Amino acid sequence: MAEYSNDDERLLAIADFFKHYKSLILTILISISVIGISSYSIKSFNDSKAESASILYSEWMNEVSSEDSKILNDIPAFDELTENFSSTGFAQLAILKKASALAGDMQLEKSKNYFNQLQELSSGFFGNNLINKMSRVSLARILIAEADYIEALNSLETLIDESDPLVHELAGDALVGQEKNELAIEQYNLAKELYDDQASINIIMMKLNNI
Repeated sequence: MAEYSNDDERLLAIADFFKHYKSLILTILISISVIGISSYSIKSFNDSKAESASILYSEWMNEVSSEDSKILNDIPAFDELTENFSSTGFAQLAILKKASALAGDMQLEKSKNYFNQLQELSSGFFGNNLINKMSRVSLARILIAEADYIEALNSLETLIDESDPLVHELAGDALVGQEKNELAIEQYNLAKELYDDQASINIIMMKLNNI
């Protein structure tokens, strides 16, 4: 795991993470917009609640799309959407975007609160697995940077059996922080096998060499 000489470097690492994975987040958000939300709420698409959530989400997006920094602002449409229609995919997508923007802006406590809220909202039989996964991974990354390794592993616990290299890499980081090096090596090796780009593999090799 990367070592930080001071708190500023630790915070910058968090911001860099969300900026680095911005394209991945956007790709997932597009996928959610196209298929996730539709499948999540198709059974009640004509219901007035779903229609109201859709209208509020569109209103919020129109407000923030003109300037990225606006997503950090308090906007009535977001508050109404997330308070009154939190069970809808539209509200959960809005929370995910807001939490990620706050993390990128290093407003970590607010970001963690939103990610924790999102985990609860998107879990369960009728939850949205993709949004739930994104919230857990993002929260774990922040917790690792804050050296809260136990909570980071708790956040990743339900994902650890998946074939996602980023999940295994983050688990390895948390385990190194706990000085559980043998377990960390296992997770890093899994991540190395699953990554398909050389840059990520090289990062894993560096982490393995530092243990």
